[in-house]
Amino acid sequence: MIILRKNKKILEMFPIGSAKGAINTRRQPLFYGYLKLKRTGDKVRPYKFIVKKDSENETLLPPSEAIKILRKQNVYIIGEDPETEEMLDSLDIPFKRTLMCRHCTFEGFITLIRRDSSYHYHNEYICRKCAEEEIKREMKSRSFDMSTFKNFKRILDETGDLKLVLTMFDPRFNPVKNPNLTLYDRISTGDNKDIPKVNMDDLKIPTELKKILKGHGKYLLPVQALTLDNGLLEGENLLVVSATASGKTLIGELAGVPKAMNGEKFIFLTPLVALANQKYRDFKKKYKKLGLKVSIRVGMSRINAKEELSIHDERVNDAEIVVGTYEGLDFLLRSGKSSELGKLGTVVVDEIHMLDDEERGPRLKGLIKRLQTLFPDLQIIGLSATIKNQREIADEFKMKLVEYDRRPVPLERHLIFARSEHDKEDLMSKLARQEYKNISAKGFKGQTIIFTNSRRKTHSISDYLVKRGVKAAAYHAGLSYAKKNRIEKDFLKQEMSTVVTTAALAAGVDFPASQVIFETLTMGNKWLTPNEFSQMLGRAGRPSYHDLGKVYLIPEIGLKYDDETEDMRAVALLESDVEPINVHYTEDAVVEQVLSDLCSGTARNINTLKISYKNEDIPMDIDQTCNLLLEYGLAVEKKGSILPTKYGCAVSMSFLNYNDADYIKKSITSAKPTRPLDIAMGLQPFENAYLSSRVSQKLAQALKANISSRLFADSTLDILSSGDAISKLEPKFQELLINLQMEFMSCRCKDRPFCNCFQEELSTKMLKYRMLKYDPADISKKLLKDYGIHAYAGDIFSWLDSVIRALESVRRISNSFNKVKLINECNQLIKKIEN
Repeated sequence: MIILRKNKKILEMFPIGSAKGAINTRRQPLFYGYLKLKRTGDKVRPYKFIVKKDSENETLLPPSEAIKILRKQNVYIIGEDPETEEMLDSLDIPFKRTLMCRHCTFEGFITLIRRDSSYHYHNEYICRKCAEEEIKREMKSRSFDMSTFKNFKRILDETGDLKLVLTMFDPRFNPVKNPNLTLYDRISTGDNKDIPKVNMDDLKIPTELKKILKGHGKYLLPVQALTLDNGLLEGENLLVVSATASGKTLIGELAGVPKAMNGEKFIFLTPLVALANQKYRDFKKKYKKLGLKVSIRVGMSRINAKEELSIHDERVNDAEIVVGTYEGLDFLLRSGKSSELGKLGTVVVDEIHMLDDEERGPRLKGLIKRLQTLFPDLQIIGLSATIKNQREIADEFKMKLVEYDRRPVPLERHLIFARSEHDKEDLMSKLARQEYKNISAKGFKGQTIIFTNSRRKTHSISDYLVKRGVKAAAYHAGLSYAKKNRIEKDFLKQEMSTVVTTAALAAGVDFPASQVIFETLTMGNKWLTPNEFSQMLGRAGRPSYHDLGKVYLIPEIGLKYDDETEDMRAVALLESDVEPINVHYTEDAVVEQVLSDLCSGTARNINTLKISYKNEDIPMDIDQTCNLLLEYGLAVEKKGSILPTKYGCAVSMSFLNYNDADYIKKSITSAKPTRPLDIAMGLQPFENAYLSSRVSQKLAQALKANISSRLFADSTLDILSSGDAISKLEPKFQELLINLQMEFMSCRCKDRPFCNCFQEELSTKMLKYRMLKYDPADISKKLLKDYGIHAYAGDIFSWLDSVIRALESVRRISNSFNKVKLINECNQLIKKIEN
């Protein structure tokens, strides 16, 4: 096979052997030939033929030799060349036209290509290998992880234009103007023709309820229609797995409200207090017309604070609808008060994938099993957007599986690589600003949720966005209820473009956003799991608001964590599927659940417990567990039965592990009992404390090093205990930190400053402020002013609630041992903290 290419006035000849498989195959030429053509009369003929087999030696051959070679081979011409074609025609030598990768020739290779299997680059075509090598060179020069190459290769194949792909490496690349280049994939809504339309009027539910539900629309959504076919209104247990915003909540209402109207209680459970409170308000307003009483059970205390919501647990006896957290309901069962629930009709377990949570998974599973044992006719409905092993979970709880894998609105997933943290912020401002300009067919502006991994970053990012003209706000658990509520209302009123929140709060965020941006791919100090990622991206796009949902991942090139780069992790998450959920039992969890079964009355002997846990993957068997319960005085054996002691019931109701319970027990029963407040401090010291931003910055400048903002981090403690570090600061900052040292770090422990004294002293100081009737917001300001310590008001409020819970635990255990004085002391302390 011979390739001919005109290069200025010389015709180059490249023999490459067999023609078989020549296209897109890189070949080394057998030799290089150079033909000089000359017109003689009306014919064009070669008049000089030079053969070159290596870099130094050239051989001059007669032109007739070239003609012999051409006659024996398949001849291909590169490009348009009238003179060469005229020569070949005059010699009766057949030929074909083809393309050749010019970049291969620079390296001494020949690659024939076709337009449909090569790539466009600077007004010419380039072979697959050269195009890929060009991308890899660019990636290497810009420190990309090579595992992300497949993303650029995908874009190359989709566009067929190498130059277009390389523009993505340009610092001036604007993803807003080039959304097709950042698009990783598009998840469509799918076709619902196979699911019959169900009119609300045709449902076999009370007419008054139909009138209320028509506010959701005239017809049921597809997943709601599917549940009808699976016995939703006939009392069947169901596991419903469907995308976020596909209409799962209404499924629970369709099953539970008709029963509530008929005297059977309807319970709706969520994992978070905020979500429970939201559903409580919704149901209260919605079903007031039906004369149904709605109550709430979340286990919150009654702390009075200016900007906080005090949720009072309400009686469930006379309520037809109860909204609560998993623990709020489980408390009743562990207390042996399941009879207060009366005739239980339907229990909805929202976010049932929480079974996979390390701490709450065993508790949730135990709760469901106890409900099914105590109320054998109960209808249980589990709701989730992300479960891989749906069939396994459905079988575990004797549920029918209803799956609906189509999204209510299409979803685009985009991948953009940032060169720095500043580059990320700039990209986010462009994306948020552009999205806010988009108006859906339903008349709503596009709004954005940005997920990051720390509270401080929510503020720094939102501050940056505001400076760039984006209406944004930070939103996290440390904010007061009033601030969070204002942000929620502003977002719903479309007065706010963007909310920046922590990944840890993803499950509690209920903003109707059209766009979700991942500023980070970590949650706390761990990479996001595929399940967490799926839950969070599901927040993009609501059917009643938007036509399209968008998700943007913005990994920083070269940013490494736990031996993996962020750009590598981004591609891995986009390629991932949700993972199976499993309940993970620790020894503490096994003891807690077995004790709870005994206290709730769902088990009374070892054999019953063995049957209940025979299929569980538990780290200690039931015999060992029961022996431990007996050894620690949590249970006693009587006539072949194993029964909880009064102390055991107190421990179970307090959701304590047996070691913490034993610590309380020994503290109150010793010859010199420990004060209840000191016990509570030992169990619940304040943790979410930080150095103020200004103090951190000044220390970082003085020491020329990065400073952790977390107050109790070892590196921070080391600096704060050092006089040398403090001496380098300005006088006013020196005074703050000297005050901090004198107030909280004056202990004489051998391992000072790495003992627990600092944390306990700070916690005690905060409680003293509270006893003096300081509000959480006032405590926050006082710590900042006097010691340069930053603590969010919302965190202080939540911590005070946890201190009260600890005191309630001490009170219950004190009551089990008839410690009247301690009970009274706990009551007084609780009252002071609450008021």
